[in-house]
Amino acid sequence: MRAARFVISLDLELYWGVRDHRRLEDYRVALLGVRRAVPAMLKLFEDYGVMATWATVGMLFCEHRDELLASLPRRIPAYRDASLSPYPHIASIGKDEVEDPFHYGLSLIRLIEASPGQEIASHTFSHYYCCEPGQDAEDFEADLEAAVAVAARRGMRLTSLVFPRNQVRRSYLDICRNLGLEVYRGNPPGWLYQAHARARNTGVRRAARLLDSLTPLTGARCISAVSPLVRQPVNVAATRFLRPLATRSPWLARRQRARICREIDEAVRCGGVYHLWWHPHNFGVGLEAHLSELQYILDHMARWREAGRMVTATMADVARQGLGYQEGPWVSPAL
Repeated sequence: MRAARFVISLDLELYWGVRDHRRLEDYRVALLGVRRAVPAMLKLFEDYGVMATWATVGMLFCEHRDELLASLPRRIPAYRDASLSPYPHIASIGKDEVEDPFHYGLSLIRLIEASPGQEIASHTFSHYYCCEPGQDAEDFEADLEAAVAVAARRGMRLTSLVFPRNQVRRSYLDICRNLGLEVYRGNPPGWLYQAHARARNTGVRRAARLLDSLTPLTGARCISAVSPLVRQPVNVAATRFLRPLATRSPWLARRQRARICREIDEAVRCGGVYHLWWHPHNFGVGLEAHLSELQYILDHMARWREAGRMVTATMADVARQGLGYQEGPWVSPAL
């Protein structure tokens, strides 16, 4: 049996990813903590020889506000909920990364790019929401064009995509392929993780996902191998969100890491892919505690790697090796 693949993807957003539901003054400490968390995680990845995919909001590639304004998409989405659009917010941001570390991230991107085994990927240009009412396919295409273009100006070719808020929309995948995106992070199987608009993210659904991160509510999961590039873009589906529980409850954190280690064991047993993801700002407060939890998981992975049963890979690597995930009927045909 071929070795299992261990994949990490991170959603690098800064304030663009939380702007619609958190006030900057309330979340500034966590966002400033990203400046410590990113190099610390890169150091840990280097120590363990771990490859990772960093899905980055396109606005973060801009060096200053004038460049951001010059990089805007040719169309912007008219979300029914106007608070979801980041474009009115641009008028209030600082002029560059020194003045405003919450909305610019080129120095972080360059640090990631210079680190061994790391992939810079797309998180759309504007943290675009594909399932929210009011936007359409042409808006999404314009947004993704802008993301590809701003990265290209920095000498980077984007081949992997993570849909913000995991709002995967199958009808938009042809757009991704036409713009050179070969792989995306899909959602885990089952109704609990189905893509949907924010209004449908009920408290019951959130509580059930939390429970599933601690106990096998949905069973152990991994991604099984299929034929190489059976469809493009290739779906390298998420397995588990690494919740920032270490600063909330050490007991819950221990339960979560035990759940993750059992799922890694299942991935090794089936020769599939284990895909762990989180946001750098999740480590922005309580960095040392969160790094300790991550190190525990990487130690578990490393034991399988030393036995020749698991290797690390980026999302792009997995897609090119033909280990994408075949979507099932749980995804609504409308998406």
